[in-house]
Amino acid sequence: MKTHLLPLLLATSLLTPTITAIAVPSDTCASTVIQEERKLSPEEEKARGLDVMANQIVENIEEIDLRKVARSPIFETSYGFRWKMFNVKTGHFYTIKVNKNFALISVRDSKNNPL
Repeated sequence: MKTHLLPLLLATSLLTPTITAIAVPSDTCASTVIQEERKLSPEEEKARGLDVMANQIVENIEEIDLRKVARSPIFETSYGFRWKMFNVKTGHFYTIKVNKNFALISVRDSKNNPL
């Protein structure tokens, strides 16, 4: 049984059709909002000064204990920026969202409750 399984899988993978990309007119793409996130590099964070602004935002939130906190990379989203914080001492996660002007939008804990 085991000796026949591998050739069978190879044969079915060769016979199945492949998916090809279809060109979509640009006017239909313009009407939809793309919800992609792009991870910023550490060099880009420093060039924009996002690291300093992220620290200033987190310092103003009283619920987050800054001792032994790790920050994820900053992601650029359609509405602004997003990153996560993890308190190594307590084990709590926080998701922080800010707009393009770095005004605080929301802070949520690991259970998706707003702070």
